[in-house]
Amino acid sequence: MGLDLGAVPVVLHGDAAVRGPGGLWILADVEGRGQLRGLQAAEGPLWVSVDDGPRQRLSLDELARRGDGPSFRESLSILSEVPPEGFAARVDLWCDPRLSPLPSEAFDAPWTGALELEGAGWWSLRGAAPGGVVRAWIGGLATPLLIPTGLCALPMPFAGGVRLQGSSAPGARVVGRRFPGWRWRETDRIDPCDDACRDAHGWVGQNETAILPLESRVDPEGPMEAGSHRGHLNGVSFDLALDPSAACVRLRRRYDRFHGVQRARVLVDGRFAGVWRSYREDRVCRWAEDDFPLPAEATRGRVAVRVTIDPMPGTALWDAACYRALCAVRS
Repeated sequence: MGLDLGAVPVVLHGDAAVRGPGGLWILADVEGRGQLRGLQAAEGPLWVSVDDGPRQRLSLDELARRGDGPSFRESLSILSEVPPEGFAARVDLWCDPRLSPLPSEAFDAPWTGALELEGAGWWSLRGAAPGGVVRAWIGGLATPLLIPTGLCALPMPFAGGVRLQGSSAPGARVVGRRFPGWRWRETDRIDPCDDACRDAHGWVGQNETAILPLESRVDPEGPMEAGSHRGHLNGVSFDLALDPSAACVRLRRRYDRFHGVQRARVLVDGRFAGVWRSYREDRVCRWAEDDFPLPAEATRGRVAVRVTIDPMPGTALWDAACYRALCAVRS
């Protein structure tokens, strides 16, 4: 069995729905390349549009039978006449999937409400009653992914380790497979607020804000953290050091999520790599982290690349307090 180290799981919730043209509600609006893995909803009907194509009816029963939804190369939208109660969708995004050749080992453990695994692989929570939420810290992210238990039966990829937390459930089990030989190695770190760091990485930017201090939390149970960040309206470019032996590379951003959805085109050495989009707004716990997978074809065997982050029109300022290059390497 192989592992897609490039997959980044995203969970979308109905509380972020917005009314679109024609009166329909947009429940999910994802840009990039990926696949709809599953969804939950108390009622329908639902429609899906793939790569800005015509709307098609989306059957929950058919999705459950097939196990996966449609794949997309540019965008995926899920629409409804009325936002259904309990709606949530799981999407996996990728740039250039590459399977690991390493052998994997199976695991099967009772679900006690907490679990931590190292390496890379996939996990699935079986037997938990719908209605709860599992918090998953994937690959060392400070921001947990909030996954409804109704979607936790779907295999969830992770790389660089995963930590799970939620309510215990009698008889429930966490099962999956793990590749113990993978870890994330940080090869570079860029501070957009530090002039010396910017100069060392050839930083070029346009229409940047002043440096802004922020003291806030990542989640309600975490400590207060102080730091600085800044936004920009137009593109910025910088050099990024890599490990040439890496199977894949993720660019991790720490940022302020006060203004909600942020969208930016990402280019590697001038070639389009995808759209980086943050989905959550939080004006209380403002610090957050998220990842963007860089195309393996653009990073494989390279010691450095030049990255451009170009915000898209009609979105909030792109914000960053730190960028980190994380390379998937064998332990």
